[in-house]
Amino acid sequence: MDNLARSQGDSAFISSFADILAAQGSLPVIAPLDQFLKECREPTALRRPGQVARAALLADIAHFMSVSHGRHPGVVDHAATKIIEDEARGWLVQTIDAFAAERSYLSKLTVSAGPMNSHSGQEKVSGLLASQAKSFELLATSDRAGCAAGAAIAFTLDWQTTRPLFDSVALLLDVKPGICTLPPSTDSLAVVAALRKSPLVERAMLFGAQQLLAQQRGLWKIIAARHAEMREL
Repeated sequence: MDNLARSQGDSAFISSFADILAAQGSLPVIAPLDQFLKECREPTALRRPGQVARAALLADIAHFMSVSHGRHPGVVDHAATKIIEDEARGWLVQTIDAFAAERSYLSKLTVSAGPMNSHSGQEKVSGLLASQAKSFELLATSDRAGCAAGAAIAFTLDWQTTRPLFDSVALLLDVKPGICTLPPSTDSLAVVAALRKSPLVERAMLFGAQQLLAQQRGLWKIIAARHAEMREL
Protein backbone atom coordinates (compact mmCIF):
# COMPACT_ATOMS: atom_id res chain seq x y z
CA MET A 1 0.00 0.00 0.00
CA ASP A 2 2.86 2.40 0.85
CA ASN A 3 4.53 1.66 -2.49
CA LEU A 4 1.25 2.29 -4.31
CA ALA A 5 0.75 5.59 -2.51
CA ARG A 6 4.34 6.59 -3.30
CA SER A 7 3.85 5.72 -6.97
CA GLN A 8 0.65 7.73 -7.16
CA GLY A 9 2.36 10.64 -5.45
CA ASP A 10 5.26 10.47 -7.88
CA SER A 11 2.90 10.50 -10.85
CA ALA A 12 0.96 13.46 -9.50
CA PHE A 13 4.11 15.45 -8.82
CA ILE A 14 5.59 14.66 -12.23
CA SER A 15 2.33 15.81 -13.81
CA SER A 16 2.49 19.07 -11.84
CA PHE A 17 6.09 19.63 -12.91
CA ALA A 18 5.30 18.85 -16.55
CA ASP A 19 2.26 21.15 -16.45
CA ILE A 20 4.45 24.03 -15.29
CA LEU A 21 6.86 23.39 -18.16
CA ALA A 22 4.04 23.35 -20.69
CA ALA A 23 2.36 26.47 -19.35
CA GLN A 24 5.39 28.56 -18.43
CA GLY A 25 8.15 27.30 -20.73
CA SER A 26 9.80 29.08 -23.66
CA LEU A 27 8.25 27.14 -26.52
CA PRO A 28 5.28 29.49 -27.20
CA VAL A 29 7.70 32.43 -27.42
CA ILE A 30 10.19 30.81 -29.76
CA ALA A 31 7.66 29.04 -32.02
CA PRO A 32 7.08 32.11 -34.27
CA LEU A 33 10.82 32.73 -34.46
CA ASP A 34 11.49 29.16 -35.52
CA GLN A 35 8.71 29.36 -38.10
CA PHE A 36 10.19 32.57 -39.53
CA LEU A 37 13.62 30.97 -39.89
CA LYS A 38 12.20 27.85 -41.49
CA GLU A 39 10.39 29.98 -44.05
CA CYS A 40 13.48 31.91 -45.05
CA ARG A 41 16.16 29.29 -45.54
CA GLU A 42 16.64 30.49 -49.10
CA PRO A 43 17.96 34.06 -49.24
CA THR A 44 16.06 34.68 -52.48
CA ALA A 45 12.81 33.98 -50.66
CA LEU A 46 13.14 37.25 -48.76
CA ARG A 47 13.15 40.84 -49.81
CA ARG A 48 15.92 43.04 -48.47
CA PRO A 49 14.17 43.99 -45.16
CA GLY A 50 13.46 40.32 -44.49
CA GLN A 51 17.09 39.40 -45.06
CA VAL A 52 18.19 42.09 -42.61
CA ALA A 53 15.66 40.89 -40.03
CA ARG A 54 16.81 37.32 -40.49
CA ALA A 55 20.49 38.19 -40.02
CA ALA A 56 19.66 40.23 -36.93
CA LEU A 57 17.60 37.40 -35.44
CA LEU A 58 20.35 34.85 -36.03
CA ALA A 59 22.87 37.08 -34.27
CA ASP A 60 20.51 37.84 -31.39
CA ILE A 61 19.73 34.18 -30.70
CA ALA A 62 23.38 33.19 -30.79
CA HIS A 63 24.66 36.11 -28.72
CA PHE A 64 21.87 36.26 -26.14
CA MET A 65 22.07 32.56 -25.40
CA SER A 66 25.85 32.57 -25.41
CA VAL A 67 26.02 35.48 -22.97
CA SER A 68 23.46 33.83 -20.70
CA HIS A 69 24.47 30.18 -20.94
CA GLY A 70 27.70 29.95 -22.92
CA ARG A 71 30.05 30.25 -19.97
CA HIS A 72 31.16 27.65 -17.46
CA PRO A 73 29.85 27.04 -14.86
CA GLY A 74 26.30 27.03 -16.11
CA VAL A 75 22.95 26.40 -14.45
CA VAL A 76 23.39 22.64 -14.08
CA ASP A 77 27.05 22.95 -13.03
CA HIS A 78 26.01 25.32 -10.24
CA ALA A 79 23.10 23.11 -9.21
CA ALA A 80 25.38 20.08 -8.99
CA THR A 81 27.05 21.67 -5.97
CA LYS A 82 23.69 21.65 -4.17
CA ILE A 83 22.16 18.35 -5.32
CA ILE A 84 23.58 15.71 -3.02
CA GLU A 85 21.16 12.85 -3.64
CA ASP A 86 22.64 9.69 -5.16
CA GLU A 87 19.55 9.28 -7.36
CA ALA A 88 20.59 12.35 -9.35
CA ARG A 89 24.28 11.54 -9.84
CA GLY A 90 24.03 9.77 -13.18
CA TRP A 91 21.66 12.37 -14.55
CA LEU A 92 23.93 15.19 -13.43
CA VAL A 93 27.03 13.69 -15.03
CA GLN A 94 25.30 13.18 -18.36
CA THR A 95 23.66 16.60 -18.30
CA ILE A 96 26.83 18.46 -17.37
CA ASP A 97 28.74 16.76 -20.19
CA ALA A 98 25.93 17.51 -22.63
CA PHE A 99 25.83 21.19 -21.75
CA ALA A 100 29.59 21.42 -22.25
CA ALA A 101 28.91 20.37 -25.86
CA GLU A 102 25.99 22.80 -26.07
CA ARG A 103 28.26 25.67 -25.02
CA SER A 104 30.69 24.74 -27.77
CA TYR A 105 27.80 24.72 -30.23
CA LEU A 106 26.67 28.16 -29.09
CA SER A 107 30.22 29.45 -29.54
CA LYS A 108 30.29 28.26 -33.16
CA LEU A 109 26.94 29.89 -33.86
CA THR A 110 28.02 33.16 -32.27
CA VAL A 111 31.19 33.38 -34.33
CA SER A 112 29.33 32.56 -37.55
CA ALA A 113 26.46 34.97 -36.84
CA GLY A 114 28.71 38.00 -36.50
CA PRO A 115 27.95 41.04 -34.32
CA MET A 116 24.48 41.96 -33.12
CA ASN A 117 22.62 44.88 -34.63
CA SER A 118 22.42 47.98 -32.44
CA HIS A 119 18.89 48.66 -31.26
CA SER A 120 17.42 51.45 -29.22
CA GLY A 121 17.94 50.78 -25.52
CA GLN A 122 20.93 48.49 -26.14
CA GLU A 123 22.59 49.49 -22.86
CA LYS A 124 19.42 48.61 -20.96
CA VAL A 125 19.32 45.20 -22.65
CA SER A 126 22.98 44.56 -21.78
CA GLY A 127 22.27 45.40 -18.15
CA LEU A 128 19.24 43.12 -18.14
CA LEU A 129 21.29 40.23 -19.52
CA ALA A 130 23.85 40.67 -16.77
CA SER A 131 21.09 40.76 -14.16
CA GLN A 132 19.43 37.64 -15.50
CA ALA A 133 22.72 35.77 -15.58
CA LYS A 134 23.03 36.50 -11.88
CA SER A 135 19.44 35.34 -11.31
CA PHE A 136 20.18 32.02 -13.02
CA GLU A 137 23.17 31.51 -10.73
CA LEU A 138 21.23 32.42 -7.59
CA LEU A 139 18.47 29.94 -8.38
CA ALA A 140 20.92 27.18 -9.18
CA THR A 141 22.91 27.74 -5.98
CA SER A 142 19.96 28.19 -3.63
CA ASP A 143 20.38 26.59 -0.20
CA ARG A 144 16.65 25.84 -0.08
CA ALA A 145 16.44 22.06 -0.45
CA GLY A 146 14.98 21.19 -3.85
CA CYS A 147 15.17 24.65 -5.42
CA ALA A 148 18.42 24.09 -7.31
CA ALA A 149 17.22 20.70 -8.53
CA GLY A 150 13.92 22.10 -9.75
CA ALA A 151 15.71 24.90 -11.56
CA ALA A 152 18.29 22.62 -13.19
CA ILE A 153 15.76 20.04 -14.35
CA ALA A 154 13.34 22.67 -15.66
CA PHE A 155 16.19 24.41 -17.49
CA THR A 156 17.25 21.14 -19.11
CA LEU A 157 13.75 20.22 -20.21
CA ASP A 158 13.02 23.72 -21.49
CA TRP A 159 16.32 23.79 -23.38
CA GLN A 160 15.36 20.58 -25.14
CA THR A 161 12.06 22.05 -26.33
CA THR A 162 13.84 25.07 -27.84
CA ARG A 163 16.86 23.17 -29.14
CA PRO A 164 15.49 22.71 -32.71
CA LEU A 165 15.66 26.49 -33.10
CA PHE A 166 19.43 26.39 -32.69
CA ASP A 167 19.62 23.90 -35.52
CA SER A 168 17.53 26.24 -37.69
CA VAL A 169 20.05 28.97 -36.89
CA ALA A 170 22.94 26.65 -37.73
CA LEU A 171 21.51 25.68 -41.11
CA LEU A 172 21.15 29.34 -42.10
CA LEU A 173 24.72 30.04 -41.00
CA ASP A 174 26.15 27.03 -42.83
CA VAL A 175 27.15 25.45 -39.54
CA LYS A 176 26.71 21.71 -39.08
CA PRO A 177 23.92 21.19 -36.53
CA GLY A 178 25.20 19.80 -33.26
CA ILE A 179 24.03 16.53 -31.76
CA CYS A 180 22.17 17.08 -28.50
CA THR A 181 23.17 14.51 -25.89
CA LEU A 182 21.00 15.71 -23.02
CA PRO A 183 19.16 12.95 -21.16
CA PRO A 184 15.72 11.97 -22.47
CA SER A 185 12.90 13.90 -20.84
CA THR A 186 11.68 10.69 -19.22
CA ASP A 187 15.00 10.41 -17.37
CA SER A 188 14.78 14.01 -16.18
CA LEU A 189 11.24 13.51 -14.93
CA ALA A 190 12.31 10.32 -13.18
CA VAL A 191 14.83 12.41 -11.23
CA VAL A 192 12.01 14.82 -10.36
CA ALA A 193 10.14 11.91 -8.80
CA ALA A 194 13.21 10.54 -7.03
CA LEU A 195 14.02 13.85 -5.34
CA ARG A 196 10.57 14.65 -3.95
CA LYS A 197 11.45 13.75 -0.38
CA SER A 198 8.85 15.89 1.37
CA PRO A 199 6.16 18.51 0.71
CA LEU A 200 8.70 21.23 1.52
CA VAL A 201 11.11 19.88 -1.08
CA GLU A 202 8.28 19.54 -3.62
CA ARG A 203 7.32 23.18 -3.17
CA ALA A 204 10.95 24.26 -3.47
CA MET A 205 11.41 22.24 -6.65
CA LEU A 206 8.32 23.78 -8.20
CA PHE A 207 9.45 27.24 -7.11
CA GLY A 208 12.89 26.75 -8.63
CA ALA A 209 11.34 25.49 -11.85
CA GLN A 210 8.89 28.38 -12.13
CA GLN A 211 11.49 31.05 -11.43
CA LEU A 212 14.00 29.55 -13.85
CA LEU A 213 11.40 29.31 -16.61
CA ALA A 214 10.36 32.92 -16.02
CA GLN A 215 13.96 34.07 -16.49
CA GLN A 216 14.55 31.95 -19.59
CA ARG A 217 11.24 32.93 -21.14
CA GLY A 218 12.15 36.56 -20.46
CA LEU A 219 15.32 36.18 -22.52
CA TRP A 220 13.37 34.82 -25.46
CA LYS A 221 10.80 37.61 -25.15
CA ILE A 222 13.56 40.19 -25.51
CA ILE A 223 14.79 38.45 -28.66
CA ALA A 224 11.23 38.25 -30.02
CA ALA A 225 10.63 41.95 -29.33
CA ARG A 226 13.86 42.94 -31.07
CA HIS A 227 12.90 40.76 -34.03
CA ALA A 228 9.46 42.40 -34.25
CA GLU A 229 11.15 45.80 -34.21
CA MET A 230 13.50 44.83 -37.05
CA ARG A 231 10.64 43.52 -39.19
CA GLU A 232 8.83 46.84 -38.84
CA LEU A 233 11.79 48.88 -40.16
